[in-house]
Amino acid sequence: MNIKNFLKNEKNTKIIVGGLIFLLILILTGLFAVRAEDNKTRKKVILKEWTTQLLYDTTNACYQGTIRWIMITNPALIGQTPGWQSQRQMIVHCFCVMDRIKKEIKIEEYQKNVFNQEWTGNLFMTKALECVKEEKTLPSFFDIQGDDEIETVPNNPIEVPEGETNDSQEE
Repeated sequence: MNIKNFLKNEKNTKIIVGGLIFLLILILTGLFAVRAEDNKTRKKVILKEWTTQLLYDTTNACYQGTIRWIMITNPALIGQTPGWQSQRQMIVHCFCVMDRIKKEIKIEEYQKNVFNQEWTGNLFMTKALECVKEEKTLPSFFDIQGDDEIETVPNNPIEVPEGETNDSQEE
């Protein structure tokens, strides 16, 4: 059937045009629908204790920050997935950070300031440094040098001897 012959029939044309207009009205109604939402009338939940979800989210944030910290101090590790021992060290480190935050910061204060990036960053870095220095967390990545100094553990590069080696000769 040819499309010109199909559209010559007035009934078919009216059905197609009517369907297109109906779809257009549905799309426009969906775009401009009024939503009765007001964020100010919602109740703010004020926590009285550290919930499992908050601990999980905060530990994950610490873990991601720890990975960034390690990548900044060891650029040779960028793009490499940490091994299971390193992952375990980072989780133990983040548990230490969380324990210190829970002991020193009340949940109300934490909840009020958690979205302040400067406050949160300073809090986590302070606690992270305390854990590295006092609890010796992340030993694969950082060495303690005296009271105030933390040194990055060197990433020993593989030395390639100059000249030809026995295993690289062409046969």
